[in-house]
Amino acid sequence: MKKSGGIFVKINYKIDTNSDARAKDRKVNDIKNSIYNKYLACAGTLNKNGGTIIFQAKDLTEAEEIISSNPFINNKFYSYEILSKNSIALTSI
Repeated sequence: MKKSGGIFVKINYKIDTNSDARAKDRKVNDIKNSIYNKYLACAGTLNKNGGTIIFQAKDLTEAEEIISSNPFINNKFYSYEILSKNSIALTSI
């Protein structure tokens, strides 16, 4: 993927391993049904207990919408960063 204009939202999450199986299944379904799957720019290493997702946003308003509307918002292990195109390294495979 090439860097282009805009900003990037980096979301880090970790699944609570103490939660029951139904809660984990619900989180997976929330991810699959997320309206933001069209914004996925790239993702980090697949990890069954968590991961990193990077979205590209057109502007700060869209970045804030992605941050507040993703399925991990209520996760206590959720964090995010807003990055400019100059502060993120993207490589193509």
